This record gives sequence, structure tokens and C-alpha cells, in this order.
Amino acid sequence: MKVSLLTPEERKLLTKAVSLMDELIETLEIMYDDEMVRDLKQALKEVKEGKTRPLSELIKELNLEGEI
Repeated sequence: MKVSLLTPEERKLLTKAVSLMDELIETLEIMYDDEMVRDLKQALKEVKEGKTRPLSELIKELNLEGEI
């Protein structure tokens, strides 16, 4: 007989907490990566300047239709 220490609600809450912690750790890792922060700032600048294009256009250019 299998005995569970956590209720289904507690398991769900614990899963959400773990996911949040993973996101926080990833955010901290990015914040301390100067090159990545610089790249993100450049990318945001390019978005504001309208230097982007639709994802569907890129997928077509790379011949990835049906794969993504």
C-alpha cells in the first residue's frame, strides 16, 4: 500500500513553488551575465526601432514549415 505524505493540493502548490524558484534562479543568472544583459537590451532596442519581422517569415526562410 502506497502512503502519500502530501495531499493533491499540497503537491500542486509544491510544483508551482518549484517552478517559481526555477524562474527566479534563471532570472538571477541572466542578471549576472553582462553579455546576455547587453544582448537583451540590444534586442529590445531593435524591437522598438521596428527592426523585427514575423516568426512565420523566418520559419519559411529556413524551410521549417511543418516542423515547428
